Amino acid sequence: MDPLSIVEDEVALEGLDGITIPALWIRLGDRKPRFPLKLDDSTKEFIWRSLVANSDLTFYLLPAERDDVSNEENDVEDKDVYPVHIIRDNKDGLQGSCATFCQRRDVTARLRSPSPIALDESLKRYGRKLVAVASQGRRFLALIGSESDPDAKLTDDSYCMLERVGRARWQGEMQSELHKSSFKVDSRKLHYIRKPLIRHRLVCAQACSRQLKSGQAQSSILLLLKRFHVIRRSKYDLLMEGVSNILQKIPRQLAAMVTIREHLVGAFDFSFLFFLWGGGGGGDCFVLVALFILINIVGW
Repeated sequence: MDPLSIVEDEVALEGLDGITIPALWIRLGDRKPRFPLKLDDSTKEFIWRSLVANSDLTFYLLPAERDDVSNEENDVEDKDVYPVHIIRDNKDGLQGSCATFCQRRDVTARLRSPSPIALDESLKRYGRKLVAVASQGRRFLALIGSESDPDAKLTDDSYCMLERVGRARWQGEMQSELHKSSFKVDSRKLHYIRKPLIRHRLVCAQACSRQLKSGQAQSSILLLLKRFHVIRRSKYDLLMEGVSNILQKIPRQLAAMVTIREHLVGAFDFSFLFFLWGGGGGGDCFVLVALFILINIVGW
């Protein structure tokens, strides 16, 4: 993509809620692969003018300023700036979630007047109340990609889930969070909302685990758009692979626990070596034939 197409793509991925200008700079700064232009003042002004001139974008003024998006990968947990509010049976064919859909005001014509407003002036005048929203067609294309059927029909609920997953980009959405916090529906209903997305191959689902602040491990299903799908492997999976690689280099694929531990020290933290060690208690002479069979034959 060229730089301006990337900018439009970021606006489209933000969904029907739209994106504030400060949040757009955050999204472009976090873009993977990296945004090709340096986000200095002159580049931002250039991008702003391209946004205003883009006929696929509409500008709205929110009733109140919106907080900036945060990077949850860095353990920053703010309130959800995009609460789920599904727009149902819209007469203009719009789909998506937007809590201020009926309150926000269209100011596109004001921005596209014969005397265009500069970026600094627009920020002073509107601040974080101003959002850019991509057209329905452009938003749907950003979510499904060029390889999927553009005529695919989704219910309003399924579309909003797709939109939510798309906004998460490479990070994806944990299904447990969707049914507990975002959509606030039981897991059975969430399954039926998700089902068309899997059937049309619009999202990828994979098992995932993460550590909560309490220290407990939470297992769930991670949902990502096809375009953002990468295989995420757990530390236990990597640990098993490391053990397997070591055993394959040893005659008869036999080794004492102490030998395996010495090879893995430094590659994994103590908690995972404790898992391998079995909590201590003198397993030095334990032979790892069974583990090798589980990994290489059974596919554990």
